[in-house]
Amino acid sequence: MSLSHYLAALFSGVGIGFTVAAPIGPMGMLCIQRTLASGVATGLATGFGAATVHLTYSALAVFGLGSLAQPWVEANAVGFGIVSALTLLWFAIRTHRGSIVLQQSGDIDGVRLARAYLSAIVLGLTNPLTVILFLAALHAFSTQAAAAPLIAGVFVGSAIWWMMLSTMVATARSRLTPRMLSLSSRFASLILLGLGTMMLVRIAQRML
Repeated sequence: MSLSHYLAALFSGVGIGFTVAAPIGPMGMLCIQRTLASGVATGLATGFGAATVHLTYSALAVFGLGSLAQPWVEANAVGFGIVSALTLLWFAIRTHRGSIVLQQSGDIDGVRLARAYLSAIVLGLTNPLTVILFLAALHAFSTQAAAAPLIAGVFVGSAIWWMMLSTMVATARSRLTPRMLSLSSRFASLILLGLGTMMLVRIAQRML
């Protein structure tokens, strides 16, 4: 296979990854809230957790497992939604009660970053919006012959978005007073609470 085919698959993956990551949904709000509360490193860890989920789903789709899993995912959509909604509510309550971390330059809490990364993976894997977007992109994946560049491109495209989002929020964060910063983080956590509540309401309506 020629270099042009590999590059085409890579850039196709970058476009898919960026497009799937860009909509500001639950994961986007979580990334914003964590960046406001704890700084750009925690926001990036959250974003890279989401990018890891996108890489995982793209690998499943490329190797043909996505179409096999689609009926099972659709049959268990309510369960996925409940887990995702409860996870969002837990994040919202926990972050609302937490304090703003004004880290000094170079001061990085490895445990905090690991928790941010792993918890983002949990939310991403159970987020129905992520599943739906990747199921919609199955056709694009199936038309690409170069699997490895495509999968790598999805991760890169998703990571680019999360770096952009975290950097923009961190830039705004540096210009806020401690009180404004606290209010902004609380507001973001309330939006997470609202998203989780709305998800539960929709699930209840679907079940009735």
